[in-house]
Amino acid sequence: MVRPKLPHGLDPPRRVFSNTVAVPPPSEYALRFSRESERRLLRCRASLRAAIRDRLHTIALDAAKPSRRPKQVGRKEPPLRFYVYEGYRVVYQVDEQTRRVVILDLAPVPS
Repeated sequence: MVRPKLPHGLDPPRRVFSNTVAVPPPSEYALRFSRESERRLLRCRASLRAAIRDRLHTIALDAAKPSRRPKQVGRKEPPLRFYVYEGYRVVYQVDEQTRRVVILDLAPVPS
C-alpha cells in the first residue's frame, strides 16, 4: 500500500476501532423526602431504614437508565408504591423534569 504524501509532513489520521463504545454516565436521580416522611423514616428500625433506602436507590438508578420507558401514572390509577417487610408502605413518584424520586408517603400498613 502506498501512503500519499501530504504537504508539511502531515500523516492522515489513523482510525482506531474498538468494541466498546464510550457511554456518558447517566445523570443520577436524587431522593426527595418531605419533612414528615423523613421524620417517620427516622423513627423506623435501622434494618427497615436500610431496606427502604436500598429500594429507593434501586428505583433512582432504574429511572436514570436511558433505555427506561417512563412510568406515568394514569388518572384513575393508584400512585407508585412498594412494601417493605410487609409492614410499611412507601408511596413515591418519579419526577423526570427535576430528576428526583419524590417520596409522597411512608406509613405502616393498617392491619
